[in-house]
Amino acid sequence: MSIKTIDIKIMNDQHARAFVRGNGPWPAVLAAGVIGLLTAGQPARAADESIQELKAMIEKLQQRVQQLEDRGAPPPAPILPATNAPEVGPAPGNAASQPATVTAGADGFSIRSADTNFLLRIKGYVQTDVRYFADDNPVRSSKDTFLLRRARPTFEGTLYGVFDYRMVLDVGSGITSTAPENDFLQDAWVSARWSPALQLQVGKYKVATGLDRAQSDANLLFLERSYPSQLEPNREVGAELHGELFEGVLKYSVGIVNGVADGGSEDTEVSDNGKDVYARLFAELFKTSSLTYLQGFGLGVAGTTGDQGGALRSYATSAKQTFFTYRTGTGVAPNVIANGPHDRLAPQAYYYWGPFGIIGEYAFSSQKVQQSGGGAGAGAVAKLDNTGWQASASYILTGEKNTFSPLVPKNPVTLGGGGGWGAFEIAGRVMGLNVDQKAFPIFANPDVSVSKAFTWDVGLNWHLNRNLKLSLDYEQTRFTGSSNNPLVKYGEQVVLSRAQFSF
Repeated sequence: MSIKTIDIKIMNDQHARAFVRGNGPWPAVLAAGVIGLLTAGQPARAADESIQELKAMIEKLQQRVQQLEDRGAPPPAPILPATNAPEVGPAPGNAASQPATVTAGADGFSIRSADTNFLLRIKGYVQTDVRYFADDNPVRSSKDTFLLRRARPTFEGTLYGVFDYRMVLDVGSGITSTAPENDFLQDAWVSARWSPALQLQVGKYKVATGLDRAQSDANLLFLERSYPSQLEPNREVGAELHGELFEGVLKYSVGIVNGVADGGSEDTEVSDNGKDVYARLFAELFKTSSLTYLQGFGLGVAGTTGDQGGALRSYATSAKQTFFTYRTGTGVAPNVIANGPHDRLAPQAYYYWGPFGIIGEYAFSSQKVQQSGGGAGAGAVAKLDNTGWQASASYILTGEKNTFSPLVPKNPVTLGGGGGWGAFEIAGRVMGLNVDQKAFPIFANPDVSVSKAFTWDVGLNWHLNRNLKLSLDYEQTRFTGSSNNPLVKYGEQVVLSRAQFSF
């Protein structure tokens, strides 16, 4: 039988004609493949056998096509003969063609592009506290309470390999939103990371000042920050240049922000047109040396300067009991506001060696104030110099290395067996805050505000693992001021506890 006869016989077959006329391009492609195989120059007898086999296959395929058409389904993709032609599509190894990497673990959840230029990390922490007062003060402003201290989901990552971003929300107890400050949004910034030595950050962020303020709320040694933090700015909107030099030996920050009252945060300026400039230098002089017992030593200084106007903030203990507030009122009542230069200075240092660590810092805040209301002292102006200090020490009983970074237990607690007891850390702290005596009685009422607060506290932290932490603090405070002030008579004794979950 000739090749032409084979071709004619196939094409005249009823099933073959229906096959070629089938819906979609794949029947024609398969038919072309069949004809190509038949023209491959093989013996006539072998060709006859091949024809019969192919006809049977075509009949089965035609039946399958008819079944799919009856059900309204599209025809299957063609099965083409193998060729040496290259595949169509992105070349193997092209990052754009590779899937993103999704991970979940103790550090949260993350999505990273195949080329590592894009990253989204979802994390956060929740803190549930108990405050119990052991003193007998009948007019105490704070009460025994359970509270949700913080609940902060966090979104952070990288864009195009060089732009880092971070957004932190807060839905804990007592969170508010006012015209100058939205407490529901803690951080919202983006940073261009040209090199470790030069980065530009813009948005809402922590102003670089003291050591306590630099630490995350999830990594505090005690449940609440020390007194120096109440004399420093918290979060502001502005721009900052920062970086690390000499392999991280020297860290610097310099920036410009709206400027806030001591301990305050602000999203927008509502009181004055002035701006604050700030700077911070911190050096770990022996970080790269061979003297291991000095590698954990660091010291630095920070400062801010600007012109402040508007409302002033109060000072409070760790249990959030207010012990100093400026006079406030309307009409003929005395009302004290910031009205002039505001300067701060904050020297600081820490030292870590093995499981031992110690932190010390001092804060000086000088603010020009004015009594803008009526009554005695109306129109009075003064420059008040307030100071705060703290020294805290910690020791990790389970032997982990103590650092300024979060503690990671060597033997974490697990529920599946085979785990350990986590890490136990003990801590002690003394701190004080002194208000300028010129504040009394014109700018502050001595019957409700004190001139000095001295506090000592001890604490125990149980780091079960990287995600769970239990804390217990006992704190005692003595106040100096008018004998008519109940705080001076009773002082404050409080037990604070916290259960923290972070991821």
